[in-house]
Amino acid sequence: MKAWFALTYGPAVLFILSSDRHELSALRKLWLGWRMLRTTLRVQSGTGPKTHLAMALKILETPRSVEGVVVECGAWKGASTANLSLACKIAGRRLVVFDSFEGLPQGVEGDREASSYQSGDYRGSLEEVKANIRAYGAIDVCEFRKGWFDQTLPVFDSPVILAFLDVDLEASLVTCVENLWPRLVDGGYVFTDEMAGLGYCSLFWSERWWRERFDSEPPGLVGSGTGLALGEFYIGPRDEKSDHPLQHVTAAAYTRKGWAHRWTFYPDG
Repeated sequence: MKAWFALTYGPAVLFILSSDRHELSALRKLWLGWRMLRTTLRVQSGTGPKTHLAMALKILETPRSVEGVVVECGAWKGASTANLSLACKIAGRRLVVFDSFEGLPQGVEGDREASSYQSGDYRGSLEEVKANIRAYGAIDVCEFRKGWFDQTLPVFDSPVILAFLDVDLEASLVTCVENLWPRLVDGGYVFTDEMAGLGYCSLFWSERWWRERFDSEPPGLVGSGTGLALGEFYIGPRDEKSDHPLQHVTAAAYTRKGWAHRWTFYPDG
């Protein structure tokens, strides 16, 4: 898998960033791809450089005339933060980083993901995250909001063009979507790296949840269960991963403001 990744990463960069909606040259694309690869080789990350490139594509494709920032919820050691900051620097955007910088919170009753984690997991201090961004990213475009999501997100009022949620817990996902979806511009994106768990992804398909929270149809989630088609060779499900040792689970999934999906074909009434 590592050999395949090394052989195909360069072409993958060009494929992922291929678009008529931005003006990056081939050399600039490869430069960005190399910078993002270097970051993930040197800083612990839950997502790979191809995922970061997929988000960079959406950031770069958003017209500069559209006002808004990029948001990251859950920075860990700052690898994805550094890479997103590179894309924001090119696009002329601010990157607002929300994290407790104390690791995950204590799980709450009813959260199906809570049993998989302990309080404090995935901790990266603010100083450590900033140091990694200074080394590998563009810290001048970054703002940091330290604290638990339920304290920091409700007072956030900037328009958002893209939000990256790497928050692990279902309770944290709900808090982030409830507070950020209203701030998302029309056509804006929400990415999540928790794409392998269908139960987790089901939030974005739940007609009841979206009707009760936003009086709308659910937007759906591209990449539910397997992640985006970035050449990672993962077909799922996660509980069969041990049977398929070459499958690589590092991609992400995303949805978009303005999408609405509801099943309507009921021929029997």
